[in-house]
Amino acid sequence: MPTLPIATVKAFAHSERGGVAILFGFCAIVLTVAIGVAVDQARVHHSTSKLAAAADAAALAAGRALMAGAMSDEEIAELGQRFFHQNLTGGGEFADVTAVEVIPHRANSTIEVKVNAGVPTTFMRIAGVQTVAVPVDTVTTFEANDLELGIALDITGSMNGRKLADLKAAATDLISVLLPDGDRPNQVRIGLAPYAAAIQLGTYADRASNGTSRDGCVRERSGSSAYSDDSINDGGAFLGHGLFTDIDSTEGRQGYLCPMAEIVPLTEDKAALTASINGYVANGATAGHIGAQWAWNLISPNFASLWPSNSEPAPYRDGKTTKAVILMTDGIFNMAYVNGRSNAQALSICTGLGDKGVKVHTVAFEAPASARAMLQECARRAGGEFHDARDGDDLRQTFVAIAESLNGLRLTQ
Repeated sequence: MPTLPIATVKAFAHSERGGVAILFGFCAIVLTVAIGVAVDQARVHHSTSKLAAAADAAALAAGRALMAGAMSDEEIAELGQRFFHQNLTGGGEFADVTAVEVIPHRANSTIEVKVNAGVPTTFMRIAGVQTVAVPVDTVTTFEANDLELGIALDITGSMNGRKLADLKAAATDLISVLLPDGDRPNQVRIGLAPYAAAIQLGTYADRASNGTSRDGCVRERSGSSAYSDDSINDGGAFLGHGLFTDIDSTEGRQGYLCPMAEIVPLTEDKAALTASINGYVANGATAGHIGAQWAWNLISPNFASLWPSNSEPAPYRDGKTTKAVILMTDGIFNMAYVNGRSNAQALSICTGLGDKGVKVHTVAFEAPASARAMLQECARRAGGEFHDARDGDDLRQTFVAIAESLNGLRLTQ
């Protein structure tokens, strides 16, 4: 048997040729496994995101139904499951969903959604991992605080026609969301302050103006209480008919028309609110600061003595009542009387609202840039939210979103 020379054996033992190939082969295996794990993890992450989004949609839909109070627990659960599967279609294709539970908890006004699902693996099967579990839980809560809402709605001449019809539809939608048929876990009261060049107080005008109103309308008031919610006894009366000193209006004296639509104090009467809105007629100039002031007065405890007993506002910051104001307009505030520009007065009122902890939503409806800027500044001063509605459909969506926000429907987990 032939033998290799000793030198050849020693040379082979010390040779490093081929080591790189062995190392490359080992690294390739590790790299392939790593890529495979990354692919599976990406599938898991994708599926988890889609499942969570579908669960959130189900929770919010079921939460709205719970707030409405018209459905049974079984109907709410079915609705939530339907929303889950509709929102998952085409998005959670990697996951196998084995169970979806939608559980209403009426006692604490919450909806719980539990999802059991798993993502089948590809490369990780080599390591014996067949499926990665992706359970998803989410909870939506309805904060059942009482709500007092004052709404200042622009019914000036520029709103005539289609825009007024759009406003009526949007305001009716908002009321339907906030005052659904059936039982509710909280008290919701809404007041309306439709405004033009003044505001129509009807039977409340005599006291508010100290007998100076001849047509039921009042304007602003002067003095240190001009931009506050100081009571009539402490802050003085509002100007009534015939007191046109120092008019500041781009439309001049001709812009004044007393609106026909009367103010509506806080009420739970859905039919009365809807009927009032449907009766709006548009005319006159825009004294938006007066609308903002009386939307505030509707929810101010300092004006409790002016309103009927069942419309008296709760105290500020009582721990159980949310107070809010919506200020809506389609144009520039162009009508004022004794205190200078309407825009400047409105901004001072917005500051006062913020100081009292009132939630303020300003809404520009097909409004020019200057009006949008003013409403943005109003919301900023009050710590509130500005909304820019560019058409009728947008306005309806905006009002519904505000209503749902005020209802306190939110995801908590």
